[in-house]
Amino acid sequence: MTDPLQQLIRLSQAMQLLAADTTLLAGVPVEMRALHEEFNAERAAISRLEQDNENAALDRRRAEGAIADAQEKLKHFQQQVARVRNQREYGALLTEIDNAKQNSKALEESALAALERSDELGRELTARREAFASVEARYQEALARWEAEKPEVAQRAEARRGEVNSLEEGIPRPVLAHLKRIFERYRGETLALLKRAERTGATAIWHCGSCNYQIRPQVAVEIRSRGAIVQCEGCKRFLRPDESA
Repeated sequence: MTDPLQQLIRLSQAMQLLAADTTLLAGVPVEMRALHEEFNAERAAISRLEQDNENAALDRRRAEGAIADAQEKLKHFQQQVARVRNQREYGALLTEIDNAKQNSKALEESALAALERSDELGRELTARREAFASVEARYQEALARWEAEKPEVAQRAEARRGEVNSLEEGIPRPVLAHLKRIFERYRGETLALLKRAERTGATAIWHCGSCNYQIRPQVAVEIRSRGAIVQCEGCKRFLRPDESA
């Protein structure tokens, strides 16, 4: 295998390692992910409960304000009873009073329901916060360990970035541009093994180990013996010899 293909393989591997370190620095280690998800889920649940509790308290305050207005209106109607001049006015006023009483009753029920909902949410919120305390303690402990490890990972990533930059030198620009495109497309899987399939009584065939696209024998020879840089015509990955074959 000649240097260009070997360099391309090393570059692809270095890019994968750099991407893994970059992703790690932007998130949390694998062993911490379950705890991280649990912490965020519990925190989000508490935030929803807090918002629901605030909404219930707001509903109660609104209902209490509306009750005060309704009672003031009822008081006004009741004061007018002594000033009515005929039966028709008296009947209309009684209707207004009845409506005001019914409205006030409905508002009182609404306020009571909001109060009960707020109390229930408050109890649930207290219990959730108490349960969350242990999760938060474990999470903060794990986070502290990860923060202590981060500088080493960052230093390793920087070294790998330097390695990538160094390996990119000497790679033809079109090849390098394509390598980066398929790196993004296939999430780092830029290379495919050149595989051989034996056939009883027939000539062996070569194919791409990723998409199974058949490779012409002369192309396979160029890759294996001369280290030619060749893309699979099917998946567009770069083909590499199978060293274990």
